[in-house]
Amino acid sequence: MITAKAPYYESRFVRANDPDADRAVWLRETLLLPTAGSVTADVWVMMFDPAGHRAVRQQYAIDDANFDADPWAARIADTTLDDTAAAGTIPDARWDLSITPDGQDPVRVLTERAYRRRFPTAKTTVRHPKARFDGRVESRGHGVDVAGWVGSVNHNWGTRHTPAYAYGQICGFDNAPDSTLEIVTARAALGPVLLPGVTLFVLRHAGEEFAVRAIRGSLHTHGRYTPFRWTFGARVGEHMIEGEITTTPDDVIGLTYPDTHGGAKYCYNSALAHCRIQVAGKAFERTELVSRRAMFEILTDDRLASVPLLV
Repeated sequence: MITAKAPYYESRFVRANDPDADRAVWLRETLLLPTAGSVTADVWVMMFDPAGHRAVRQQYAIDDANFDADPWAARIADTTLDDTAAAGTIPDARWDLSITPDGQDPVRVLTERAYRRRFPTAKTTVRHPKARFDGRVESRGHGVDVAGWVGSVNHNWGTRHTPAYAYGQICGFDNAPDSTLEIVTARAALGPVLLPGVTLFVLRHAGEEFAVRAIRGSLHTHGRYTPFRWTFGARVGEHMIEGEITTTPDDVIGLTYPDTHGGAKYCYNSALAHCRIQVAGKAFERTELVSRRAMFEILTDDRLASVPLLV
């Protein structure tokens, strides 16, 4: 039973990359309780593949959904998602994946106080920043065997989507497979006017965590993005990070996201982005970390001519 009240949205999703090829999958279970219009539960299946990117969205009535907090599990119609498995069948897609987390602590991108407050309107956590995925995913007549793919288990919720943002995630760098990064440059709004971006991040590297989770801390960070290049950095005390995430329109899937207050936003997501960062600090030597399988997502009010909307 869904007990949340409008306006509200919630997304529980997993993503995973093939460590040996430019392929990835992204599966989402979402709830949308708008202030006006239909209350719905949606299942999304996205596949990045050299044979052609694919995206499927199937909508169900809210009575077909159940999202539990403890144990953490989601069900929409004949699909399920929890910390150890994702499985389901919808028109044009089916999947059956086992999930094996590597034991890292969850990543909380915001402060504990921010999770309790109404602002920001959108919250996010990464339940498992690095996990192994095994099984199979089929979509629109194309199937891939998933064996030892690396990805994450994620949870987003709130009363309204952030007006505009760039979000990045690396579940292990090519030259530092145990290191992870969550980063966001988000722009809040004052009426119709977008405010300057605020950059928050959590980097785990060499057994240490370097993070900026609060607005006050963001005075020491910077981030600037366009479709599809994002530069960012931070200098806090003796720690430093400077880097960029880039991708090309050919490696991006475009989606339409309905919002809780009516209207729609456009999500442009690549699971095949490239990330390159320089890190330095008291606890670890200056080094360059690289990833050829970063997630790079932009949410915007603007429809991009360079990327077709698949859903």
